[in-house]
Amino acid sequence: MKAGPHPAATPTRRGFLGMTAALAATGLLGACSRESGPEEPEKKAAAPTTRTVTTPLGSYAIPADPKRVVAVDSRVDLEPALALGLPVIGYNHSKARPWVPVDPGVPFLSDKPNLEQILSLGPDLIVCCHAGGEWWPDDKLRSIAPVLTTDFMVHWRENLTQLATWLGRTDRLAELTADYDARMAEIRNRHGDLIKASKVAAISYLPDEGQVYVSSTRSNDKGLLPTAATLQELGGASPEAKLFSSAENGLSMEQLDRIADCRGFMVNGSQADFDALMSHPLWRRLPAVKRGAVTLLEGDVYYGSIYTAPKVADGWDALYTKVAAA
Repeated sequence: MKAGPHPAATPTRRGFLGMTAALAATGLLGACSRESGPEEPEKKAAAPTTRTVTTPLGSYAIPADPKRVVAVDSRVDLEPALALGLPVIGYNHSKARPWVPVDPGVPFLSDKPNLEQILSLGPDLIVCCHAGGEWWPDDKLRSIAPVLTTDFMVHWRENLTQLATWLGRTDRLAELTADYDARMAEIRNRHGDLIKASKVAAISYLPDEGQVYVSSTRSNDKGLLPTAATLQELGGASPEAKLFSSAENGLSMEQLDRIADCRGFMVNGSQADFDALMSHPLWRRLPAVKRGAVTLLEGDVYYGSIYTAPKVADGWDALYTKVAAA
């Protein structure tokens, strides 16, 4: 599992040549006399071929109806691009998670973007996180095609809304958010007051390090991770950040008493990591573990967007069901 990005330094701002959206020519009406035949139907103005947007990289034109889109990050770029109906021709960073509906024919290009490879694909639009460096070189990619940016440091809804606005696809945005909100409301209604009354935690466990990481607590140095964002939307509670000594919200196995008041745990990771954690004697001492209020959410949900958030919400749903039965 690749770690999340380090806080990105603001890229050097360069002067960008202004690009003017082409105006569609309107047809002239040819008025014919009644003697010479019927009037010609009024010709409609051609649809604009570009849209002018202002992103963190500057103001420029993008295709009004893009045909070949590269999404650089498989988590924060690929997910919203697919959800908004963009024709993606390739993506980077890591293989798409199983719950992301990317066509199997769309290639995974490489971990770090290769500019020559992306250029050879001939994209007319690129979606890239505004983080800079070798993994997210949004400023360099602008030399290949217009770039729409996302941001690791904000809620996934903000990224999706911004992209939909730039692309003029707010109708699709409304459909996506309505479906998601209905799903969240269903989970809240199913568990009622149990959500507010039960402190829970989403964790990952790295056996080699002997550390438990709590991802449902908001840290000061990163955006709201899907585990924390969905729990917050449901109205649930998780351990406070002040309990942790590191920015990654990590605890050694000897520090697990700090989260002993949690009524349930959602372990995010592989079955092997889950089994290793469940066999650890210090972990098995926690009251929630003794009651059996522990679930496994397989797969990497460390970062994500419109497809990862419902996956995590379903994980919380399963955990609250377990807590109620414990």
